[in-house]
Amino acid sequence: MSNPAGTRFDESLASVARELHVGEVALTAVAAALLLYLWLERRGRPNWHGVALLSSANAGHPYRSRTFAVAPAGKAPRLVRGAALASLVFGLLFVPLVALAVVRYPFDGISIPLLPGMALALLNWASAWLLLARARLAGSAARSGAVGSLIANVGLLAIAGVHFVEVEMQRRDGIEHACSSSVTFVVMVFAVASVAQALVVLAALRAHGGALLFTPPPSPLRPSA
Repeated sequence: MSNPAGTRFDESLASVARELHVGEVALTAVAAALLLYLWLERRGRPNWHGVALLSSANAGHPYRSRTFAVAPAGKAPRLVRGAALASLVFGLLFVPLVALAVVRYPFDGISIPLLPGMALALLNWASAWLLLARARLAGSAARSGAVGSLIANVGLLAIAGVHFVEVEMQRRDGIEHACSSSVTFVVMVFAVASVAQALVVLAALRAHGGALLFTPPPSPLRPSA
């Protein structure tokens, strides 16, 4: 006996990459994110020059001496740079993919949470600029985006999992419904990637959040003519 539900689900998953042009979007997003990262990182170096970074070895023990080090070559710490790059790749990759999924697939209950997810992805993408520039609002913006992503996407992943088990796996006998297994797949991948990106940002803020409390040095005054 054939299994039309399984057949439809397999075909749906196999069509995601083709219908959303995942390969082309991924290559373009990664290349654009790397170029943008290199440009932003170089522009932000002056604001990181001479910044004292607290060593994580003794940061949790108030009665021990703390070790400070100057940011090497005026660069942002490695973890901050990694978080910024992850945010850039995430935003440039998933915003167009989610937009394509919302336009192409049925807009039902499981796809509605993708819209605020896109807004959070844009906020995290913008936070990458602020982190590399050591801007005044970098810490608060990055933390808001990361915490918002965790709250929204942990719940979204749970909803998608329940939907997958209770709806997608129960389709039998040719019965159709408005929900698309392709949308469910996109939602689950988006939620997992968003949680991972948020955890990287929070790790960077935990390790080097103090360095982001410094304000950028003022520009030297021009001598009067």
